[in-house]
Amino acid sequence: MAKKDVTDRSTPIGQMIDAYLKSDVEMDDHVIHLLFSANRWEAVTQIQTLLASGTTILCDRYYHSGIVYSAAKQNPSLSLSWARAPERGLPRPDLVLFLDLDESQAKARGGWGGELYEKAEIQKRVRELFWGLSMGGKDRQAEGLVEGAGGLEGAQWKQEEEDLVVVDAGGSVEEVAEAIWGKVKGRVELVEKGEMGKSVRTVR
Repeated sequence: MAKKDVTDRSTPIGQMIDAYLKSDVEMDDHVIHLLFSANRWEAVTQIQTLLASGTTILCDRYYHSGIVYSAAKQNPSLSLSWARAPERGLPRPDLVLFLDLDESQAKARGGWGGELYEKAEIQKRVRELFWGLSMGGKDRQAEGLVEGAGGLEGAQWKQEEEDLVVVDAGGSVEEVAEAIWGKVKGRVELVEKGEMGKSVRTVR
């Protein structure tokens, strides 16, 4: 197994992203999103090589996080659909876990507020969008997650609905680990049976 931080801050693109996140420079919302996407594309060859060798990859963030954080800014010209467009063609994960934690719990755990996106209003919208991506279209409509800038309007999100599951991260380490394994186990069994993972799927 290989653990990978897909946002690689060691590359020239990654260094620009790092400066932005630390508020050292300002960038247009579209520009920084495309830099994040380019940084993910920089990782594709390494990801494909690892997968071809039979290595399981565990990423602490991937394109879902990228599109949600950009859309959470609620820029009228940067919808979730717009943000997703440059991600098409990336290797598609077998499973995505969103560790759900409310703002008060997140703040209590420390390390909060050190970077640009660690602001209450952004985190609230990010949480709503992740929940929305994990739902079917009718549920999104019922929850009011399809309207406004950055919403889930005008697009089909079937891949994300299939891949994304929400895990309550409010418990103890042991409780969260057990909940995660409960979600992961089924996918692992599918891979072991040869029903998943025979080839690398791509984001469409």
